[in-house]
This record gives sequence, structure tokens and C-alpha cells, in this order.
Amino acid sequence: MTAFELVVGAILPFVTVVVLVAGLVYRIRRWRKAAVANIALFPAASPSQGEMWRKTLGEIFLFSTFRKENRALWTYTWLFHGALALIILGHSRLITDWPLRVLLGMSAESVNALSTWSGGAVGIVALLTGLLLLYRRMTVQRVREITTGEDLLVMLLLIAIFVTGNALRFAHFDITVAQGYFASLFTFTSIQVPSNPMFLVHYLMVQVLLIYLPFGKLLHIPGIFFSKPLLAKDY
Repeated sequence: MTAFELVVGAILPFVTVVVLVAGLVYRIRRWRKAAVANIALFPAASPSQGEMWRKTLGEIFLFSTFRKENRALWTYTWLFHGALALIILGHSRLITDWPLRVLLGMSAESVNALSTWSGGAVGIVALLTGLLLLYRRMTVQRVREITTGEDLLVMLLLIAIFVTGNALRFAHFDITVAQGYFASLFTFTSIQVPSNPMFLVHYLMVQVLLIYLPFGKLLHIPGIFFSKPLLAKDY
């Protein structure tokens, strides 16, 4: 095992988990303690609990408010987030096929076929929509003015992750090697880090993203549970 394989595959994953969990706990505690201003001069009737959750879930899954403001931008933004969610779900195969094989009653062959065709298509959609969002940040003046270096670096990191992930898929990287690695990682047995350079680069960038996640702008979905319900209340 080379030094790079040791750091990326055997040491950094544990650091990533600790930083990610601790960072999420810290961020959620800050959200819970945040003061909510009394901004309603003439408040309407307080919504019911069901109505409040309906609006919140609508923002999470459909970006309801955003859709009304800019339908064109909403389309490829929603496609980007939808593809990202499917990629995360698809990567659960690295740990277990249980959701697909048990809940959906799929055979191992069906799971492999689904992963081959849909996984490649979703990866391409994520890359193309990510490039569109980056292009918009760099060419639309009012968006470029509020774009920071952090925004650009995160977008470039995501695009690099999509590129290397697609390269692994279309190069027919043996997923059983990765499955064996994660099985050994979670059971603390003899860790066999895959030696594929593209896998290691892809894996490194994903871990960097996860370490950054609790402290950056990407962590907006959990924040909805603390902002939308609060702002919907009648103070």
C-alpha cells in the first residue's frame, strides 16, 4: 500500500466521519439557538401543523417558491439536485443492495443492469447541469457580482467529482473491489484500499467535500427545517 492509498483510503475516512458528524451537530445547534425576529406587522392566521409541513416538504423536494420566480433556472437546478440525490442513493450499493433487492424485489442481475444504464445517464445529467450552473455564475452579471471564490471552488470540486465518477463508470471500474474495501473499512478488519488512481482521486475529492459540508453554503436542505417552519409561524 502506497502512502497516498494509506492516507486517502485508511486514515482520511475516519477523520472525515468525525469532522462531518461533529460539524453537523455544531451547525444544527446553532440553528436551534438562532433568534427569530418578530417581522410580521399584520400577521395572518397561523398555519396548521400539516400546512406548515406541506410547505416545508414542497420547498425541499420541489423548490416551490423558486419555481414561481424563475421557471427556466428552476428546471436545471432541480435536475441538478435530483441527479445528485440519485447519485447518493446509487452509491449506497457500495455498502449494501438491500433497499433495491428487498424493498423493490429486484434480482442481483436487475440491480446491476439498472446501475449500468441509469447510473451513467444520471452522472451525465449531473455534470451537464453543474456546468450550466457554473456558466451562469460566470456570465450573468448580477450573479457574478455576488459569487465568491468559495462558490466557484465548490462548483469546480463538484464538477471534478462528477467527471471522475463518470470516468470510473464508463471505464467499467469493478464495483466489487470498492464493496470489499468499504466492508473492511466498516468492520475495522484488514483494509484493502483499491489501487485504481482514478478511484483514489475521486474518493479524495468526495471526502474533502464532506469535510467542508457542515461549514459551507451547501448545507441548506437541513436548514429548511429550522427556517421555513419558524418563518411560517405567527409571532
